[in-house]
Amino acid sequence: MTFFSTMRRSATTVLVCLLTLPALANEPGGLVTGSFADQPLELKVASELAGATIVGNYADAFLLATQTEGEQGPVDLELTINGELPAPDEMVLTITFARDVGRNWTGGQDSLTLTLEEFTPGDGIVTLKGTLMGQVSGGPSSETRPVTFSFDTLLEELD
Repeated sequence: MTFFSTMRRSATTVLVCLLTLPALANEPGGLVTGSFADQPLELKVASELAGATIVGNYADAFLLATQTEGEQGPVDLELTINGELPAPDEMVLTITFARDVGRNWTGGQDSLTLTLEEFTPGDGIVTLKGTLMGQVSGGPSSETRPVTFSFDTLLEELD
């Protein structure tokens, strides 16, 4: 094997990897990071359980994000947003701790503030970025806890 044939194979592999990066960059998914009370959370968006529809100025988006590691055990976060852009008036946030049955926490537009940085469609993908802050209620004792989350996601655009 000569030096040039080895270089050609290496260059071909690098070229193939570089050409696939733009395709991977537009795949649905993303992260939701923040805190539930004083517990930090970093949840990965399940691309098959997330999507968005935009019709004119009306938007409807949903996502499920999960964290499987950590002392809290498996945690699911569901977020649904719908209404007129740029400030949708309806949202529901549900946080579920799998290890503790009965520790479901929920908040809506009355207890949460949503700030959208981006909610734009393009090529079958909707970019959704923003922050969510406020209070959720629930748990075994019907308590209230503060939450702060930032999300940076790519959602499949649905019909």
